[in-house]
This record gives sequence, structure tokens and C-alpha cells, in this order.
Amino acid sequence: MKLRTALLSILLCAALPLQAADIALDATQIQRLGIRDAQPQAAKDARAAAWSARVVASPDAEWVVTAPSGGVVVRVPVVEGQQVAAGTVLAELRSAALPEMGASLAQAKAAADLARNHRDRDRALHAEGLIAERRLRESEAAALQAEAALGAAQSRLRLLGVSAGDASAGRVQVRAQAAATVLERMALPGQRLNEADPLLRLADARKLMLELNLPVLQAETVREGDLLALDGQDAKARVTQIGWGASDATQTVRIRAELPAGKAGLRPGQWVKARRSVAAGNAWAVPASALSHHGGRNWVFARTASGYRAVEVTVLAQDATVATVSGALDAAAPVAVGGVAALKAVWLGHGGE
Repeated sequence: MKLRTALLSILLCAALPLQAADIALDATQIQRLGIRDAQPQAAKDARAAAWSARVVASPDAEWVVTAPSGGVVVRVPVVEGQQVAAGTVLAELRSAALPEMGASLAQAKAAADLARNHRDRDRALHAEGLIAERRLRESEAAALQAEAALGAAQSRLRLLGVSAGDASAGRVQVRAQAAATVLERMALPGQRLNEADPLLRLADARKLMLELNLPVLQAETVREGDLLALDGQDAKARVTQIGWGASDATQTVRIRAELPAGKAGLRPGQWVKARRSVAAGNAWAVPASALSHHGGRNWVFARTASGYRAVEVTVLAQDATVATVSGALDAAAPVAVGGVAALKAVWLGHGGE
């Protein structure tokens, strides 16, 4: 009979609409129930559970340096992780094809000089009426063709990054086009390469991103523009890309977030902890043990002069130790963090002193 009465009491209490209510308890009762308190801390934003994230170079900040010409690698005077300035020699090659290019350039230059001299002479002769206009036009056309051939030969060596002197010596010095960090050496001294074979992989260390692989359900809570706070860092990354498909093997979605330019202390390949951070008004950080769940709603028990008061809160973020909530809390009123189950039972009328 007593069991039936107790169950009926529980069902009636569960059915009643819950609201903020005072729970009268004296110091002796609080001690017997094992209730402990902690101060809520005002929070400017809400941080969710930590996710593992990998630091990577931004897609537009990474590039591969390739061999401008086929040849043998003589030296690679840089190492992985080294920061290089614009113009730094990254690799040196010897190429048997370069002397021929140098000779072609010299021939094109001589032909262009000769054609210009003929054109200038024929212009003078035509001005004196000694030759026909047709002959002048032929000289001018020949000069244009010779100059075009010279320009092509010069452009080819310029694209290879080779001077005329280096071309004659069969030497190619590959230089950095901009300041960067060496991510990977892809060729070694003594290795024979074809034109466009990779030499090095570089990245602009000032442009970094976070890359996360989140389970589908967690990825659905992320939106472009969300901020990710990094543990131990004062900077925040902004979500810029959310993958459309999920990985067949892991059922995860890839998410990328852009880090502030020039963020020091982070390196490509480094693993960090990131938490989704959203701005919150009237937000409080409390120990996760302070939360109590009932009727599909969340509650905490705030200390009052006569005992405690059940206060409904909205959970903004939570991990194993801390919850960020929004509700009518006060920094001067501690909340119960120990003995919460016993306090909840008293609140629902299931026990107490």
C-alpha cells in the first residue's frame, strides 16, 4: 500500500507543471543531504565540447615548386620546416638541354640585330628614293619576325628562371617566388627529373586553417560563420566550409575553419582542441554536476536565505566538467553542485527531512 502511494505521488508530481520554487532547508538538513555549492561565473560566450582539429595550410596558400627543365638535382639547400624569403635558392639542377637554349638565344639575338640593321639601312635608302617601297616593307617584316623569335627565346629562359649565363653553363637555380615555409622536400640530390617534376612543397605560414572531421549529427549543428575557440590560444577560427558528403568509412563530415592571418605558435600538421563558441546573453558557466533534468527541461538549484530555489536554465554548451547556461542566476548566489539528486528528490516531494 505504501509503495502504491509513493508511486502515485511520483506520477502526480511529474505530471504537475514545474516552475521556479523555493525549497526550505536549514543548515543541518543541507549537511545531511551532502549538498555542496559553487559560484556561477558570468560567461560572454558558450563553448561546446572540445573537438580534435588539425592545422593545415589554406588551399590558396600552398603550392608545389617544379623542375623548370629536365636534369639532375645537384643540391637542395633547404630543409622541411625552414622559412625562406623571396629569392632564396631552393634547388639547383644541371641540364644538358640548357646550353642549346642558350645558343638559340644568342642566335636569335644576332639575327634580330642584323634584321634591324637591314631595316634601318633600307629606310634611309627609301627616303633618298634609291629603293622601292616593296623592298622596305620586306625589310621591316623580316625585322619584326626576328624580334618575335628573340622575344620567344628570352621568354622561355625567363619562365625557367634561368639567365643567359646560367643557360650556357647548363645550370638552373630554382628560387622562391615569395616568402614561405618548406613543407616537404620531394626531390633529393642526384635524382634525375623530367620537366615539371615536383621539387618542393611550400606554404605561406601566415594563412592557416583548421580541418575537422565530425560525426554527421555533430556536423549538423555547425554553421558557416561559427567561431571555434582553441584551447590554450586567444584566437578564434571562423568556419568557412562544411562538406556536403560524409565519408563512407567513418561517417564523418569534413569542416574547415580559417585562422587569423599570421597567427603565431601554430604549425601545419599540428593537432589542437577546438570548441564551437557562440555569443550568449545572460550566460553563466557552472559545473556540469549542477544540472538537473526533469520533464524535458534543465534546472539548477540556487542558494537562498531559506534553502534553495529551482531555476530553469537553457543549456548553451556542455562538456564533461563545465556547462554554459542561460537563466535567472546571480553571481552572488551559489548553486548546488553536490547532493543534487537528493535536492531534486526533495523538490519533487520524494523525500527530504
